[in-house]
This record gives sequence, C-alpha cells and structure tokens, in this order.
Amino acid sequence: MFYRKLLLLILLIIIVYLIYKRYMEKKKLTWLKNLLREVESGDYGKRGVIPPNDEYSEIYYLINEIIRKNQNDIIQINRLNQQNKRMLTSLSHDIKTPVASLLGYLETIDKGLVDGVEKEEYLKIALNKTYKLKEYINDLFQLLQLESGEYMLENHPCNICEETRKAFISWVPILEEHNIKYNVSIPENRVVTILDVKAYERILDNLIKNATIHSKCEEITITLIEKEEIVQVKISDNGIGIPEDSKDMIMDRLYKVDESRNTKGSGLGLAIVKELSDKCNMLLEYNSEEGKGSSFILGVKKAL
Repeated sequence: MFYRKLLLLILLIIIVYLIYKRYMEKKKLTWLKNLLREVESGDYGKRGVIPPNDEYSEIYYLINEIIRKNQNDIIQINRLNQQNKRMLTSLSHDIKTPVASLLGYLETIDKGLVDGVEKEEYLKIALNKTYKLKEYINDLFQLLQLESGEYMLENHPCNICEETRKAFISWVPILEEHNIKYNVSIPENRVVTILDVKAYERILDNLIKNATIHSKCEEITITLIEKEEIVQVKISDNGIGIPEDSKDMIMDRLYKVDESRNTKGSGLGLAIVKELSDKCNMLLEYNSEEGKGSSFILGVKKAL
C-alpha cells in the first residue's frame, strides 16, 4: 500500500513537472512568436531575454544577432538616405547656381553690354567660376569612383618624408597669402612606405585646404613621427574647431558644419580623405575642440 502511494506521488510529480514544462515551452514559444512579429513590423528595439543555459538560448541569441544586424543596417541606410538628400540639395545649389551665374556673365558679354576693361573683368570672373565648377565636379566624380570601388591604387615604395615635404611646400605661398603661420617637423632621414603617392598627396591637400578655408586658423602645424611599425602624419590647426554635435558627421559627403553660411568648398574634401585613407589602409583619427582647433592623424605602415 505504501509503495503504491509512493508510486502515485512520483507519477503525480512527473505529470505536474511535464505539464509545467509544457506550459513554459508554450510560453517561451509565444514570447518568440511575439518577438518575431514585432521585428517583422519593423520594431528592432526589442531583444529576447532568456537564461544562458536554457535549451532555447541559442535560438534567442541568433535572433538577437539578426535584430542587431538589421538595426545597424537600417541606421546605416537612414544615414545614407540623409546624405543622398543633402547631395541632391547641394548639387542643386553648388552646380545650378554657379552655372546660372556663369551664363549671366557670358550672356552680358555676348550681347555687347560691356566692353574694354569691364569686359576683361567679366571674362576673368567667368573663367574663375568655370575653374571652381570643374574642381567641384572632379571632387564629386572622384568620391563616387572611390565609393563604387572603381579607384585603382598605384602603390610603390617611396620616402614618405620627402613626399610629405613636397606636398606641404606647394601650400606655402597660399598660407603666406592668407597670413597663416606654419610649423613643419619632418625627419631628414629616409623612411620608406608603400604608397599611392597621388592618393597620399590628395589626402594632405584636402586636410590642409580644410584647415585653411574652413577652420579660420592662424597657424598650421604638420608633424611626421616615425614609430616602430608605422609613421604618424599629424596636421593640426588652432582654428574654430568642430562642434560636438558635428563630430560624428564631419566625414560624411557634402556635410558642412554650418549650412547657413555661404562657405567656400564643396563639402566633399573630408569625405574623400576618409575614402582614400580606407582604400590605402591608412589609419585615420581626428580630435577637435570647439574654439581651440583640430588635429587629423594619419597612420601609414612602414615598408618591411
């Protein structure tokens, strides 16, 4: 009699356990279905939470990874959409406006409304606007070429100290014209790296141009530091710096810190710097403090 009762008790416990387990499984499956429905509806803010040793933990982990990846993809897509909208707005302004202005000057000349010195002045203005428009279009096409993966590197061994020096020397007359002081610290010894020289020059040109035109600095410093495996090239200025809310977007194409100002430049320079440095496998870091200036640091691997 005792054993019969004990057996019944054990059977009852087993039945209760199985019912409870089935209930919990149905509950977990319901959680899982609800989570998937929310994800399907576009809500990527949800996450499945379950103990790590649970039999469903791997499924939840995989679902959470899919949600996280899709969420990151959507953030990136939204950011690209915003960039594309800015690009269309900028193209409308930065191409249509100078073209309309250029046509205005040329039509005035063509109709004979100006002559002599005034005509020569109009021709100079029209020519200058044409050069600026050409520069903008070249920048735009280079960026699109980089983003599409069509840009082909031409790497070869070179002395980065000499290439940096040559790139900077070409800017000296412009810096002096703008009354900008400059400090240069580049080693005299030969430091060999594998570089696409044209890409490297373009990166330096865009960084110096950014400091000269947009930073409103009074002084630029370029420093080259040789380390064990890499060479650090640092370009810093004492200009207006980058506002905190713009730091994450400063490398985006066509992004301008102050959209309200009629600032010079296409808004493509730093985007090209980022794309070229990525293409050339260079490390790129930047630090900035509003009102104190900015520093851009390139890390270039030394040749073995």
